[in-house]
Amino acid sequence: MRGNQGWPVGVRALLGMAGFGPGPDAVREVVAGRTVLITGASRGVGERVAIRLGAVGAHVLLLARGEEVEDVAERIRTLGGRADTYRADLRDTDAARATAETILTDHGTPAVVISNAGHSIRRRLADYTDRFHDVQRLTGVNALGPIALLLPLLREMTADGAGHLISVASASVDVPSPGYSAYAASKSAFEAWLRAVAPELATDGVAATSIHLPLVHTAMSAPTAHYATAPGLGADDAAALVCRAIVDRPRLIAPWWARLGGAVGALAPATSDLLLRTVLRNRW
Repeated sequence: MRGNQGWPVGVRALLGMAGFGPGPDAVREVVAGRTVLITGASRGVGERVAIRLGAVGAHVLLLARGEEVEDVAERIRTLGGRADTYRADLRDTDAARATAETILTDHGTPAVVISNAGHSIRRRLADYTDRFHDVQRLTGVNALGPIALLLPLLREMTADGAGHLISVASASVDVPSPGYSAYAASKSAFEAWLRAVAPELATDGVAATSIHLPLVHTAMSAPTAHYATAPGLGADDAAALVCRAIVDRPRLIAPWWARLGGAVGALAPATSDLLLRTVLRNRW
């Protein structure tokens, strides 16, 4: 099974990509009757997580820019779950912060916040030297907007001494690859911020989990044609990993090869560059 449904379980497991998660009863025990906020909830991984959590009794708050998020909320309600929607473009940091304050007024402090919204552009450096707006757009969606949204929420979570922040990031944080420099930079910026604040959050009783996903076959990856045949996860596989994070609350979930690649890049950058140049020659 490939394409939008991912590759066979054995292949994904070998590559550190197996999307195995806890059963619904284990997830229900953590989230039933509690408020969970999910950003980027209108499609892909965010949509699948929202439906899973709504089905086990969570009160799901769905945040997205597009009107498709209303369809996701209605599907959850049809299944007997509770869902409310918020429309915001994370590139507008003032709107992101205002939305967080509105959520707190409407529903109080969320028990779990899943920072899932993301945007990706595949473009060689030579193709965006006169397109700085691409860098601004990615930084807004992947770093500045999420932080603006989270600051009011974390203020209340730390005051309560409870809660869980989950960042749905990318293996590009560990192994930045040519063509995705702006994307990797923006995702890495958020992850560096989270690494720095995680010990502070833990001191105040708030857990933090980073999930560095490998390739996930969704609408975001679809424009890159050669990804269609590459080993990867389906959106449901990635949603299972998010559910694992909710139940187990680890600090990091990442494929073994991403951790190894990150170590090689840090310890032997010239070797890492040589390997990536080889990949670059084969792809472009």
